[in-house]
Amino acid sequence: MKISEQIDALEVMGINSANYLILPKIVAGLIVFPLLVIVSSFLCIGGGMFIGNFLGIVSYADFIDGAQSSFETFTLTFALMKSITFAFIITSVSSYQGFFVKGGSLEVGRASTRAVVHSSIFILLFDYILAQLFL
Repeated sequence: MKISEQIDALEVMGINSANYLILPKIVAGLIVFPLLVIVSSFLCIGGGMFIGNFLGIVSYADFIDGAQSSFETFTLTFALMKSITFAFIITSVSSYQGFFVKGGSLEVGRASTRAVVHSSIFILLFDYILAQLFL
């Protein structure tokens, strides 16, 4: 949108382009990433239970008893905290790189590469920080 001057057109119309373009992406990421973590957790547990029973390693009742006995609420809370943090990092860094790109289509490609690299570095950094703070 920056390259085709659509952001400039939003500014001329009096619309705060940052709020209009970036805020919905960040809010959507903050909602969808934790939901994705919850869905993937259920699928992993269900898949493990199915495969364990299918191969005859463990029965459904034993699997559920073992899962309940070793369940820790903090593990789920920590996973959701990390997903919210990573969602904010990914969406904000990507939006920043896209919002301030200059040049042509080659620069858009470079900006997307920078967004991935910077997001990966920030995720590693904040993963370390969160682990040190809470574990």
